Amino acid sequence: MSHRLRVTPSAAVATLLVLAAGAVAWVGSNSGGGGQAPAPSGTVTIPSGAGPVVEVAAADGPLLSQGNLPTRLVIPSAGVDTPIVEVGVSRDGAGHTFWETAWRAAGHHLDSARPGQPGNMVITGHVSVADRSNVAVFKSLDSVKAGDIVDVSAGDTVYHYRVSAVSVAPANAVSILKSGHQSTLTLITCTRDLKNRLVVTGTLVSAL
Repeated sequence: MSHRLRVTPSAAVATLLVLAAGAVAWVGSNSGGGGQAPAPSGTVTIPSGAGPVVEVAAADGPLLSQGNLPTRLVIPSAGVDTPIVEVGVSRDGAGHTFWETAWRAAGHHLDSARPGQPGNMVITGHVSVADRSNVAVFKSLDSVKAGDIVDVSAGDTVYHYRVSAVSVAPANAVSILKSGHQSTLTLITCTRDLKNRLVVTGTLVSAL
């Protein structure tokens, strides 16, 4: 996945309010292309294009304190087994704000819920990469179906989420990041043509 979240001056205040409420938006690095979808003034867009983006390596460990941060994601039905690192917000030299992307790992957006907590836990990953030293951890995410189980590890506990829906959303959609009182999981990557978002949503069913 290779799209960036750009916060324009006209949308900066609204975007900060969204982030404070626990919503996050996915961006990627330059490791894959994608079309930029136009959006009305004052909305948050997730465009593609060149520019510096911070990549967070799995070997670096979590960016936040130890506790119930997610560390591993497994989807048996899709052959996905990947470490998870925390990703946040970075700025380029022009003052544009972008989400970091995870290097050789999936990225848990640090303003989203943690495993087992009420709210929406957002995890993103690449569907394809240009740099062969990187890993497209969600290359087979499109094989996931409703009813499949997604396992998220945090500490000594494994949280089991049952997939409720698999959908495709426009590149500038932010409604997929909405958080509620239920403990939910949202996995996001690009579609294979890199034009839209592939979104897998699930609900917590158990923890062991």
